[in-house]
Amino acid sequence: MDLAIKKQVLRHFTYGLYGVTCIEGNNVNAFTANWVTQVSFEPPLVAVSIENDAKSLPMIERTRRFAICVLRRGEGQRELAGDLGKSGIKHPGKMERIAYAILGNGYVTLDEALSWVACEVRQTVLAGDSMLLVGEVVDAGVIREGEPLTMKEAGFRHAG
Repeated sequence: MDLAIKKQVLRHFTYGLYGVTCIEGNNVNAFTANWVTQVSFEPPLVAVSIENDAKSLPMIERTRRFAICVLRRGEGQRELAGDLGKSGIKHPGKMERIAYAILGNGYVTLDEALSWVACEVRQTVLAGDSMLLVGEVVDAGVIREGEPLTMKEAGFRHAG
């Protein structure tokens, strides 16, 4: 296989940009995700891929909960996605600069997002250098109207 061609083709896949949040005790973390998809209508299931060495993965595995926040087009959103993309292990204070809310249901939402879904983990699948989490949507909310941010619009490029 020609690796350059493979990378070019994978970059043709369309992706949104999301902030995935989690909380364990008083410890809040979030990261940028682009491998997110709905996988079932009934029950309502979504899947997200998380790198195996991510700070959030063991937090989510222990609590069995996460939220996916849809990032929006507009000023500051590319920077927010970049800040969320910093390793929580290498940058333990990254959440100090990011506005978020802890909802009454115990999930975390990002103040600058368009909308969010709160999920309970139903299944995990080891997928190479990542873990695929399938979560059942147990709550959802709209924060504001707007258009979702995409990888292409943000100028991010990702493909193995």
